[in-house]
Amino acid sequence: MVDIQCPHCEEEIQLEDDAFGEFQCPYCEGEFEWGETPKAREKEGVYSNPMSGTKAASHALHGVGGLMLIIGAFTGWIAIVFDDMISAGPFGLKVSIFGFSAKSGWFNFFEEDSFLAIFGIIFMILILIAIVVQIAHLVFRVVIHMEDSGTLEVGQEMAYRSYTYRWHTSLAAFVCSVAGLIVMEIGLLIGFGEMGFPLPSLFSILLIGVLGGQFFMMNLELANE
Repeated sequence: MVDIQCPHCEEEIQLEDDAFGEFQCPYCEGEFEWGETPKAREKEGVYSNPMSGTKAASHALHGVGGLMLIIGAFTGWIAIVFDDMISAGPFGLKVSIFGFSAKSGWFNFFEEDSFLAIFGIIFMILILIAIVVQIAHLVFRVVIHMEDSGTLEVGQEMAYRSYTYRWHTSLAAFVCSVAGLIVMEIGLLIGFGEMGFPLPSLFSILLIGVLGGQFFMMNLELANE
């Protein structure tokens, strides 16, 4: 409650903290206006608190991470180079010989090397999970940003989930990507270790770096809040 004075008779009147509109004095019955509309107060809060550099950097890194994960679904993550070159991506192997290449999905390996097929399918599942949780994280960010700017109204439960699960989804995308890369490294070592050591591609190294950076920025963002 807030105590104000009637502008007509100067008697004290109690009103709710968020009260606004026209009121009538219970003593002199004079009418007066008090407070601001919720929309006005909301806009004032938005424009008086510009986006911080940490939050902007976190937005950018998570956006880049999401784009790279989607591209990574169709890109080689690990390569073994010898006379030929074998490249492993989330959906299978690609073998290049004298400028020609052939692809094979992980399910096709059950007939020849079921062990490699299992490792490849686990790799694929982990990367798909990373993509899904990264997209979920980006959706949470958009919801929070639009709610803070007053362009979107969401329920209390949705707002709570968006704020709470940002950290979890950012971490999950990073962990699943790293785990998928390690699993595939082990699978290729077992399946093709005699041909050479499987090395992560430049793309996968950059991707892991971006995902690690976005999780670091997520923690800084939460600390500043």
